[in-house]
Amino acid sequence: MKRKKLFFLGAAIAALAAISVILIKTGGTEVETVTLAKGEINRRVTDTGYVQPVKSYDLYAVQSGRVTKVPVQNGARVKKGQIIAVLENKDLDLQISDMQSQLSQANSTTGGAKAAMGRTELDLTEARDDLARITELFRKEAVSRVEYDKAGLRVQSLLETLNEQKSAYDSALSREAGLEKSLGELQAKAGQLSVKSPVDGIILNLPAQEELYVSPGSLLATVAGQEHLEIKADILSDDLAEVKIGQDVDVTAPVLGQQTVRGKVTRIYPRAEEKQSTLGVIQRRVPVIISLEDPAVLKPGYEVTVAINTLSRRDILVVPRQSVLVKNDGSKEIMVVSGDRVEWRRIKTGLSDSEKMEVTEGVKAGEQIILDGSLELKDNARVKPLKKKVSAT
Repeated sequence: MKRKKLFFLGAAIAALAAISVILIKTGGTEVETVTLAKGEINRRVTDTGYVQPVKSYDLYAVQSGRVTKVPVQNGARVKKGQIIAVLENKDLDLQISDMQSQLSQANSTTGGAKAAMGRTELDLTEARDDLARITELFRKEAVSRVEYDKAGLRVQSLLETLNEQKSAYDSALSREAGLEKSLGELQAKAGQLSVKSPVDGIILNLPAQEELYVSPGSLLATVAGQEHLEIKADILSDDLAEVKIGQDVDVTAPVLGQQTVRGKVTRIYPRAEEKQSTLGVIQRRVPVIISLEDPAVLKPGYEVTVAINTLSRRDILVVPRQSVLVKNDGSKEIMVVSGDRVEWRRIKTGLSDSEKMEVTEGVKAGEQIILDGSLELKDNARVKPLKKKVSAT
């Protein structure tokens, strides 16, 4: 039994000796290092957004009726003035037909009144000529007073008739004008049964369907102007502290491939809204509007990723985040390699992003540090640096 214990103890001592020899030959623990250099840090807020038109137009039914034709499809491009839907209103058709009939009769009445006036004016001219001739003869006592009075009464009667005819003609003209106005209004209403696009754009929404009965105020279609597009992104309220109007935004999407579209934050909503995440978590998010310099192939409704550049600093000393050890008291340390030895050094940091930290005190450019700050190495431990990298990116 004692021999076995001595055997195992000897084997353990031999193994430790072998490890010591290996460490001595290899020069210590192998570590990956980076050489400190100046670089830049860009802090970003990244989230999902959706492309939308700067301005869209909701087209509503002005008249009640049955949808008889929808010559476009949802998502289709349309031109200004292009018909999107056609409605039928039989009551309106009957009103127009009746009004046209009344107007036709009024035209006949007006024409008859005008013709009667013309005939009366001719008779009046003739009667005045007769009166002038008879008056001259009456002065010469060539005709009797009875004939003279008769000629005068005829002129007076024709004048009264002409005045009555003029009144009737004016009334007929007024009625005709009123009927024409009413017919024009009815025809304008009939024109509203053909719903047209107000702009060149894209059909975003198309509730209108053939054979559907609609009433005034029913939404038939929504057309988005394609000249100007923007992005609406709902940003977590916790991430909004550094987001400001005027900040640059990088926009990416699968449809863009490797291309990045540039934009700017143009509007931040004054209040947060409750949104439910895909995991069912209720979040407080604030809508942010981003203008686009050039939308490229983006279209309304496309999902995109927005990266808002909230803070940027250049020509600063940076270290990888993974190289920094944060202690329980909040202080930060990194392992500096000098020759083949490790020196734990306390540092002060400034700005940071998801990958890098700015170092303001404790190290300088050109020094080597161990990339993995979680390695359990003691101060002055021997190490063997592997391939070196540069910290600045």
